[in-house]
Amino acid sequence: MKLTGIEAKRRRTALVLTAPNVLFVLAFCVLPLGVLFSYSFFQVDFVSILREPTFDNYNRIIHSETYRGLILKALIYGLGVAVLCGVIAYPLALFIAKRVNIYKSALLTLLLIPLYTGDLIRIFAWRVVLGAEGVLNSLLMWLGLIDEPIWFLLFSPFATTVVLTYNYLPFMLFPLWAAIEALDDSYMEAAMDLGSRDLGVFFRIILPLSGPGLVAGFLMVFVLVVGDYLTPQLMGGSSGVTVTSAIHDMFGAAFDWPTGSALAWLLLSSMALFVACVVYGFYRSPWGRGIRKQDK
Repeated sequence: MKLTGIEAKRRRTALVLTAPNVLFVLAFCVLPLGVLFSYSFFQVDFVSILREPTFDNYNRIIHSETYRGLILKALIYGLGVAVLCGVIAYPLALFIAKRVNIYKSALLTLLLIPLYTGDLIRIFAWRVVLGAEGVLNSLLMWLGLIDEPIWFLLFSPFATTVVLTYNYLPFMLFPLWAAIEALDDSYMEAAMDLGSRDLGVFFRIILPLSGPGLVAGFLMVFVLVVGDYLTPQLMGGSSGVTVTSAIHDMFGAAFDWPTGSALAWLLLSSMALFVACVVYGFYRSPWGRGIRKQDK
């Protein structure tokens, strides 16, 4: 099909505008990952790297119960925190989108304030709250509800889950809010006019139409939690050993870059496979019916 002069000019303009972004992604994302992938096939001999391709690193990791357990642990943490963020964020996003009018911008800005501070500040703030002599234990002891501090509140999977949920809740909240905010109120009014009650409107109208925002927030939180390094280290105690900390040790004290690269790529591949399955499942589900119609 022959392009007209205007269409050809538009394509050239689009190419010129997108070229810097494509080059940036290639230089700072694809190329480093490619180098990491190539190193995953090398071997370490004392303090030198043997650049002889082999699959030994992948075989060792796949057959190691420890490494498999660390990857599975990261995926479970990501799944659990993402679900927890969804449960907390959905009613809040629905309330802000459909019930708040005057102070909506102020409330959304207020919810972003925790992200204005660094990760370390937020983590140590939670250590002050959850510690043995922290705010929560002191309050419970002052009220006479406990006689001694609750030790599992800090340096435990519970503390890690709480802080991860707190840190990444906005990444679930804002895609949900944007999806619900875009809903046409006439759909809900029509459903109620036809006899549907509040729960019916929610499950038949609001939830399916806000599905893309829910999936986007879920995947965003999942990926961020799986790759989190600081929170499990500083809040998990003996349970804070994660696959990211293992990768850090491989590239640091162990000087085993090839094994660290292979472990990083297996983690990345596991995340990509999970994300692809979620996206495909959503696309094929009734919730994705509208998207399929748009594609056609």
